[in-house]
Amino acid sequence: MTPEIKKQAVLTLYQQGQPYAEIAESLLMSKNTVKSICRRSGLKPLPMKDTDVAACKNCGKPLIEISGGRKRIFCCDQCRYAWWNHSRHKQPYILTCRQCGEKFISFGNKNRRYCGRDCYNLSRYGEGLP
Repeated sequence: MTPEIKKQAVLTLYQQGQPYAEIAESLLMSKNTVKSICRRSGLKPLPMKDTDVAACKNCGKPLIEISGGRKRIFCCDQCRYAWWNHSRHKQPYILTCRQCGEKFISFGNKNRRYCGRDCYNLSRYGEGLP
């Protein structure tokens, strides 16, 4: 297939309503190449289908996307705050301090090494601390 024939095939399939990924797969092309061909030809993006509507990560309400903006994840600030506050309280890990050998609990961070700032300072700077 010559590049001109591929270009015509891309434009035809896109005007029939096929998404970039399906066109790229059927013509054995990169998805970004298909996007570039459509954009350079002056074709406007297809409207979103009902199945493409995103939902709020917290409450599940459908999100209203604003063109030209970032993809929304939450419907409002209250949902964003609630989700982050809920997800922050993760599984507790019982760990052992590398300095004093005491057991301590760490919420959400299993990579902690010390039970507190005092043990960290003793480990790093030595015994001469007050």
